[in-house]
Amino acid sequence: MILVDTTPVVPVSVTGDFCPMNCKHCGGVYLKHMIAVQKMEEFAKAGRKVFLISGGMTKDGKIPFDNHYQLLKSLKDKYNLKYNFHIGFPLEFPEIVDELADVVSIDFYADSVVLREVYGIDRSIEDQLKVITSFKRPVVPHITIGVLCGKITHEYTAIDILSNHFDRIVLNVFIPTRGTFYESCPVPDLNEVERVFEYAKEKFKVVFLGCMQPKGSYRIELQKRIGFIDGITKPVLKKANTRNCCAFEIIQVHRSTS
Repeated sequence: MILVDTTPVVPVSVTGDFCPMNCKHCGGVYLKHMIAVQKMEEFAKAGRKVFLISGGMTKDGKIPFDNHYQLLKSLKDKYNLKYNFHIGFPLEFPEIVDELADVVSIDFYADSVVLREVYGIDRSIEDQLKVITSFKRPVVPHITIGVLCGKITHEYTAIDILSNHFDRIVLNVFIPTRGTFYESCPVPDLNEVERVFEYAKEKFKVVFLGCMQPKGSYRIELQKRIGFIDGITKPVLKKANTRNCCAFEIIQVHRSTS
């Protein structure tokens, strides 16, 4: 099993801590733990090589990467950086991402009602698939289990749909986060979460637990239960055996098993 320490990965927001969407599970809280795109070179000079490029979404579900194209390209070329782009929900194919990304991470929703409730935008399954199946770069789809206030809703359907297009998946687990609309929601039931992982392992060649997972005893028990998957990010039961972003690691595992 691959045990991933994400410490070396530098999370970058191209919008600072500003996000017009104010999504119910995030509310911009996670952006506060990311560096501004203007500070990337400081980290590159210090030897950091892997960057997660993300940011707040505009009201139409896009992350405004285009505003920083020249900076992102020049830094990548100058310091030989690797980029994992987390792209939001664009309706149009983002060519800048396909040009600059080494890997592309995409959240997927198999229920437009759930997506609208969490993010406040309208996207059909077809809208999402049109974009995520167009990339030349490696794509790693993500599903957040229990994202609708801790409830299991669209996850099994999402797994079914994505398994027709990909043989790899990252599963995150919803965290009730202080300062968000969903801060008082329960964590997803561990038995239900375990069943989702079991189902995903039946459908995909490679399954990873992503970096979003509740802390404390919940994380310990979760990681105990899902020892049958291929990779765990932020391991607590054993020492990590690689330091990277889980999206890069799942691509490597996928290539080695193809």
